[in-house]
Amino acid sequence: MVSTPLLRRSLGLNVMTQAPPSIANALLTCRDPHTIEHVTHAMEMLAIATEVCADLATARHLLRKKKFDTVAVDFDLDDDAPGLLGDIRMSPSNRTAPAIAIVRNRDDVALAHYAGTNFIFQRPLTSDSVNRTLCAGYGLIMRERRRYFRCPLRTRIWMRRVDMNLTSRHTVNISEGGIEITSAPPHLIPGAKVHVEFVLPGSNARFSAACDIRWRNSRNHAGIQFLLMPLDQRCDLQEWLRQKLEESLPESVAEKFRDANERFLSEGSERRIC
Repeated sequence: MVSTPLLRRSLGLNVMTQAPPSIANALLTCRDPHTIEHVTHAMEMLAIATEVCADLATARHLLRKKKFDTVAVDFDLDDDAPGLLGDIRMSPSNRTAPAIAIVRNRDDVALAHYAGTNFIFQRPLTSDSVNRTLCAGYGLIMRERRRYFRCPLRTRIWMRRVDMNLTSRHTVNISEGGIEITSAPPHLIPGAKVHVEFVLPGSNARFSAACDIRWRNSRNHAGIQFLLMPLDQRCDLQEWLRQKLEESLPESVAEKFRDANERFLSEGSERRIC
């Protein structure tokens, strides 16, 4: 596997010694220097760190091993390049990541849409065209970033199930999809169902959810997945996590995040996306 810095050197591109702070991570599968320069620069301007690979085998390996907030595929790379978009949708970690197809003609555009792409960069690429497309899709990329954001959190959580008295433990972190706890009771093994209640710092609302135990480790930490949660509580949790993600970013990056979130909410107001 060729690392991004080595690949950029081999293609005659500048290599940054220290990347700027980033909000999200992107995977770009491409070997054309002109395209790589345009796309990585546009990503950088939106605080997205880009990992570049030059072949589909490496891209598939990375999609199995890492989480990306968006994936871009150059259709000039290989006849099987459109198939990588299908692989993205089959990847447990990346199936919801916005996909970008880099295409040359109408046939490629049709293939890209059929394969499930979200956005298209059409050649000849220019800085303006790439920036416009990325800005249009930035809210969706940030929505993906927030979906998998794990916020460190120590708060008390109450749990109960049929064969277990009401008990409480402390949390380690929380995301939109679930929560990690310490000192898990013996009955909490993978596959077990449990009902949880908790209060988030700074919020007066009490959250409740029907959950599934997804994993348990040797330190008696357990991962709890939210299965059913009232819609208003789920939206409140998403907003709380958005604020925490924003607070964790440098101000220059946080400003981009706020702008993207406002655009995303404005564009989705008619369909009420939380």
